[in-house]
Amino acid sequence: MPVTPSEAILGGSVEVPTIDGLVKMTVPKGVRPGQRLRLANKGYPDASGKRGDQLVEIQIAIPSEVSDEEIALYQQIREKEKFNPRQHWL
Repeated sequence: MPVTPSEAILGGSVEVPTIDGLVKMTVPKGVRPGQRLRLANKGYPDASGKRGDQLVEIQIAIPSEVSDEEIALYQQIREKEKFNPRQHWL
């Protein structure tokens, strides 16, 4: 399931396709790329008819084009953010 950077950071509600149609799912605040969320009883049924769970893997989608206003907002975030993903990398 692709989510925007702001949905990943702030969380929110998204619609997810299931075998029963679209279902609203809450994306938790701070979700990570590759993290899997579980939709209980939304998977395929087994031989006895009991439904399994559907797993939804999160991917952060980066837009190919952003407006000047969005760039300005991202620059403001960059100036204030303290997070450094490379702090312990080397």
